[in-house]
Amino acid sequence: MKFSKERNEAFDLEAIVKEFTSYVKTIINHAVGSNLSAEDKEEIVADTFFVLWKNQAKEITDLKAYIAGIARNLIKEKLRKRKVTSDISDYENSISFSNANLFSAERDEIEKSLANLKEVDFKIVTMFYYSFESIKEIAKELNISEINVKTRLFRIRQKIKKELGVGD
Repeated sequence: MKFSKERNEAFDLEAIVKEFTSYVKTIINHAVGSNLSAEDKEEIVADTFFVLWKNQAKEITDLKAYIAGIARNLIKEKLRKRKVTSDISDYENSISFSNANLFSAERDEIEKSLANLKEVDFKIVTMFYYSFESIKEIAKELNISEINVKTRLFRIRQKIKKELGVGD
């Protein structure tokens, strides 16, 4: 579905809400599990469609991906505001896969890679991905530059991808 200013009448928010509400709820449940209340989750659903409505003048080429991106950003924002943290092992429970054994094996490999990181790199990964802290917050807390945090995150991701044989 493509939307633009010229075709604003094609933007039927009611139909979009009806079609994508369960999709947004699934994204939220997979991302936060029980870390947020039902009210917070409903607020994120409503805010997702509000942001979509506010941005209806933008040209959107992939509506489903755009909605998912809005939802993920709102989830991160809500978790940062609440300072909700997750244990590294919790992410297994927050995502459902049809092949749990495959996911378990991948998770074990990722955890092995994380365990082999330098202490500062491990802190950066956990603060960024599991505590949802911003680059700026991590840099301040660890007393290093923001560019250093970004560079370390990039290198850590590359190292883990290489160890997993992803993206060869």
